[in-house]
Amino acid sequence: MRCAILLTRLLVIFCCTGWAEQAAADTVWLNNGDRLTGTIRYLSDGKLAIETHYAGTVTLDWNAVSTLASDNPVNVENKKTGEHYQVRLSSSDPGYVWVERNEQEQQVSVSRIDEFMKAKVRTDQLAWTGNIDAGVKVKKASTKTDDYSFALNTKLNQGKWRHDIGATYNREQENASINTNNYSLRYAFDYLVSEQFFWQTRATYKRDWVENLSRQALLGTGPGYQLWDTELSSFSLSLLGGAFEYGYSDDREERHFGGSLRWNYQRYLLGKSVTLYSNGDVGHSLDDDGVFMLDAEVGMRYSLTSWSTLHLGYHRNLVSGIPDTLNEGIFSTGLGLKW
Repeated sequence: MRCAILLTRLLVIFCCTGWAEQAAADTVWLNNGDRLTGTIRYLSDGKLAIETHYAGTVTLDWNAVSTLASDNPVNVENKKTGEHYQVRLSSSDPGYVWVERNEQEQQVSVSRIDEFMKAKVRTDQLAWTGNIDAGVKVKKASTKTDDYSFALNTKLNQGKWRHDIGATYNREQENASINTNNYSLRYAFDYLVSEQFFWQTRATYKRDWVENLSRQALLGTGPGYQLWDTELSSFSLSLLGGAFEYGYSDDREERHFGGSLRWNYQRYLLGKSVTLYSNGDVGHSLDDDGVFMLDAEVGMRYSLTSWSTLHLGYHRNLVSGIPDTLNEGIFSTGLGLKW
């Protein structure tokens, strides 16, 4: 008898727990009467993505949605002003949703909403993302040309800490002549003071066996601001103060103190099948030498599968105000892996 009572209590607790989890979940009602529950991620390019416990991430045509309810706020953009703000969405009559902002609620037609996304939730769980891009070109004609390029980008996020690690390698050889042979390393970590403000410390190192400017090093630290960080895009700026160090092929070295502005932008399109990105540093020394540096890249990745990509990018490295200036641009394309 006691076992039966205990079993009944356990079943009641289990059912109530399941009901509470379901009640807290987001819900989407379709025009055909079906209903899906889970976590709504974003609406973009006519596609609504909802992460479910039973089928993973499901992508729906926005035209098939009758109404929806989101347990957490979502970020929307005013197309006319470019303003980003948070609203709450709750279910209404078929074809409509209730939009709540600043304690004011308005019934809006589903057809008027063309994009929204959820802000990323900070957790203490370790999140590891990254990608590897590779490009190999071998040409045999009157001359033999070997062209290799590799790039690694990976991020580790946990709680208030964010780590950014990267490396590149480029080599181009025509017969016995080596035209390009260099690598670079970078490491940065951010401490999130609040949802928008963070403190960043960053170090980069570059080695080149062809150019007269054979070594570049940058060490800096300073405040940063996260303009936004959502499921579909992110953009941050940081202002760093530190030291620039340059070395030459004849073993000469020079150091300068200065400041640099760092930006990092990423945007997903077409249901996250296309990624646009741009990041880099622009800096200037504080002494009379007037050293100016620009290290930036812009590119695009197209997802071939859930783990493979096709990438196209351009990297610019410019240093002026030193005895041996550098002005280098590299186009790259090839296949890659992501996780």
